[in-house]
Amino acid sequence: MPPACRPLLNSALLLVFTLLLAATPLASPAWAQSPLTGAASESADTPEPTDAVIKPLLDVLKDDAAREKLIQSLEQATPDADAANADDEAAPTTLAAQLAAITRTTINETLAIGRKFVTDLSGLATLFNGRSNLDWGSLASMLAPILATVAISLAVYLVAKRVLRGGLGNVSMRLRDRGLFAAIALVGLYFLAEVLALALAYFSTGAFAATLFGTAGVSIYQTLYLNAFLIMGVTAIIIRVVTGIVNGDYAVLRLAPSVRQMMRRRGIRLAGILIFGIAFLVPAANALLSFTVGRSLRVVVYTIAAIYAVMAIRAISGLQQAAAELPDEEPQEEGDAAVDEALPEPVQSAFMQVWPLIAYLYVGVSYVIALSRPGLFVDFVGGATLKTALALIVGGLVLRACGYLATLSVRAPAFLPLDSQALSARLTSFVPVLLRVVWFLLSVAILAVVLDAWALVDVGGWIEGERGSAIIAGLVSSLVVLVVSFVVWAAASSWIDYRMEGGNASALHSARYRTLYSLAKNALTVALVVFGGMIALSELGLDIGPLLAGAGVLGLAIGFGAQKLVQDIISGVFIQLENAMNVGDVVGAGGITGVVERLTLRSVSLRDLSGVYHIIPFSSVDAVSNYMRIYSYHVEEVGIAYKENVSDGKAAMEEAFDRLKQTEHNADILAPLEMHGVTGLGDSAVLIRARIKTAPGQQWGVGRAYTELVKEVMDERGIEIPFPHTTLFLGRDKEGKTDEFPVRLEKVGEKDGE
Repeated sequence: MPPACRPLLNSALLLVFTLLLAATPLASPAWAQSPLTGAASESADTPEPTDAVIKPLLDVLKDDAAREKLIQSLEQATPDADAANADDEAAPTTLAAQLAAITRTTINETLAIGRKFVTDLSGLATLFNGRSNLDWGSLASMLAPILATVAISLAVYLVAKRVLRGGLGNVSMRLRDRGLFAAIALVGLYFLAEVLALALAYFSTGAFAATLFGTAGVSIYQTLYLNAFLIMGVTAIIIRVVTGIVNGDYAVLRLAPSVRQMMRRRGIRLAGILIFGIAFLVPAANALLSFTVGRSLRVVVYTIAAIYAVMAIRAISGLQQAAAELPDEEPQEEGDAAVDEALPEPVQSAFMQVWPLIAYLYVGVSYVIALSRPGLFVDFVGGATLKTALALIVGGLVLRACGYLATLSVRAPAFLPLDSQALSARLTSFVPVLLRVVWFLLSVAILAVVLDAWALVDVGGWIEGERGSAIIAGLVSSLVVLVVSFVVWAAASSWIDYRMEGGNASALHSARYRTLYSLAKNALTVALVVFGGMIALSELGLDIGPLLAGAGVLGLAIGFGAQKLVQDIISGVFIQLENAMNVGDVVGAGGITGVVERLTLRSVSLRDLSGVYHIIPFSSVDAVSNYMRIYSYHVEEVGIAYKENVSDGKAAMEEAFDRLKQTEHNADILAPLEMHGVTGLGDSAVLIRARIKTAPGQQWGVGRAYTELVKEVMDERGIEIPFPHTTLFLGRDKEGKTDEFPVRLEKVGEKDGE
């Protein structure tokens, strides 16, 4: 950074967020490179040379002996290095002395700037005190071609712009609200129309000026105006692109339409003051009048521009705060909504409160530098401002493009075995996180450009260095690893969902495969998180060797301290490998029978017949009883009375089975009835058993229907199904007499004792 500018820039730090108002025209080099203004910049801090001073100096330079003598005198007058070192050693070392030196320097600098301001501004007095050799008649005759050039340029530009933009009306109606690419095409067409109108006005005005005003061609003053007109046109086009070039729409800035309209209007006016004042008025005054008058006009132009910039900042800030309290004037696009969700609300609120202060400070510092060191202002402040403006514009465009991309839906090709809806949902869920990362990276990149442009930090040298390039490469690589890991997880999960929920009822979609796919998805998620995180950390330059070693030691410690957990996992792995149970099966495990609702490597979750939800660790499962593997049996055991014929009981059970096959349960019966016959003689019944082979899980429904039909058939045939009886035996004595059972019969309604 130039030493003369460092105190002012350190106080301003990041005064670059209002570049669209006052920044772009500051770095316009067209007038600075002209011969007239070149002389003006060289003589900005020195009095105007006269013939009495120049002639003796030329005589000395032409004489070799005199020239050598002058060089020796200048070398003797130059302070040597020892004196400079002595001055450095005499610099204040205490804090109080340093503060006093800083205060003295600030006061002296302020007084010098004030004196220079008064001196430069006093040059306007020469126009009226008769000291300037100004021929007002010649000046009036020279103004006529200039005014005619101004009128021709404005007329041609306005007519050409109106015609070209009017021809885009139908195209604008067709391309509106048609997506990102249609918006880009529409902005490009309007931008091209603006550029063509400006080019047509510039070249046609130059041709008219060369043809109409004498044989000498275009004068230097007309050339200065045309250059200023061209720079102003380019600046206005840039401002319109940023604030909405398509009738105020499709802007880089995501602000309310009223705010953008004010920024566009105030920004173009401010650019006109600076560009036409510095690129045309000041050089023309230097050539026509004197360098003193040119310096005075330069001060006036900068002062008017600074006052207008402060007024514009105040007006825009107030309108922006008022617009924030009102409902949106137009519906917000999906891309802008996605960007708003990605940007933290506190950051947006803080920026709205802080940017006016930064803008005021930027304008103040720029104004002071412009008055005190005009050359430094154009070369350094203007260039740094332009770089920062470009960084902000590019960053805004990238962020808005990411917002529009977030609204696009991802659809997998039809030939890929993926669930496109699941993949789209997963990628959409990742979009807010990705936008926050992009917002953070853009903020860091813009801040780096600002610091490098204002020479506060040598970001370019740091990036070109070994450490900086390594850090940036590591950040990019780690980000790529994380994105690739997420995409792989999303694609693999979508493939698993496709295999689990496919309509084809093949073996791949059985309960076993659904369970294994669910476990595979969990394992894949854990693996991608662990390995992706490890690789990302290694790309950042971190040594993951100690981390892996620590993880191994921690895993060993957990293994010793949580033996039950390890036993659960190991048992669960073998249970799954042996296909002992799947989600949806009815199993008995750990003394509980129920439907398997959830299955992990550590536990199984069952819901019993009463609706109670049980979580059973695999370490407590000694045996698994699966009621739904390949096929099932319903065992029917019927008891008939001893007086009945066994053959009649079997026939009744056969008939009940025939009736069962005529019901809706026929599809679940896999084989004929297996009649086992008499299996026992009970206390009051003869037990006959039969068995029905059913589809897995259907044995309960088939059994209930069969039992109902057995009861129905036996009732029809009069076969008694006994129930428990009790026989009362009074006994006999040795003589064969039976004891009497004292029973007294009473009439109904007869009272006791009557």
